[in-house]
Amino acid sequence: MRNSIAAGFAPWIVFWVVSSPSTWQWASLVALVISIGLVVPSLRKHEGVSALDVAGLVFFAVLSVLALVVERSALETLENYAQAISMGLLAVVAIGGVLIGRPFTAYYARREVPRELWGTREFRRINRVISLVWGAAFVVVAVAGFVAVRWSVAVDVLEWVVPAVVIVAAAKFTQAYTGHDDGPPASHDTAAGTTSGRAS
Repeated sequence: MRNSIAAGFAPWIVFWVVSSPSTWQWASLVALVISIGLVVPSLRKHEGVSALDVAGLVFFAVLSVLALVVERSALETLENYAQAISMGLLAVVAIGGVLIGRPFTAYYARREVPRELWGTREFRRINRVISLVWGAAFVVVAVAGFVAVRWSVAVDVLEWVVPAVVIVAAAKFTQAYTGHDDGPPASHDTAAGTTSGRAS
């Protein structure tokens, strides 16, 4: 479970659910502890760490430090937009990884896919598409969160309903795409590896 994409999302989900203008400090601390729990075992086993884990570790560490050393009055913008910022960072990780040829989902797919498939065109394509879909989902959630805070419109819908619907849709797409693509089902499922179904 620790090497699944669901586990990689865990600290971000906790932060998204718990964070508010009055609780983001505690949310960032809890998310940091979870991030450390994901990264340290991987480093001890020399497995490497995912871009998702690194981003979470750095982001939540920075937030925790800011909460400790900076006056709250100076962090008003961060308090209000913490959720949108976190989703924006996830979008950067997902889309940026594709742009540099290292889609973040590939890390999780390699946990179960034979090494000889890692360099195949199908493996790379599957992970590019899925990473871009997640990146787009994070962009939508980030924009919805920004709009909710900036203009105080449909706050509950934009901060809760939209994110839930978009994230579930991305997870369902991941399942459908990795299980029902054009290629032979057996080879496609093997290349998809843990990306298939793990995001739901």
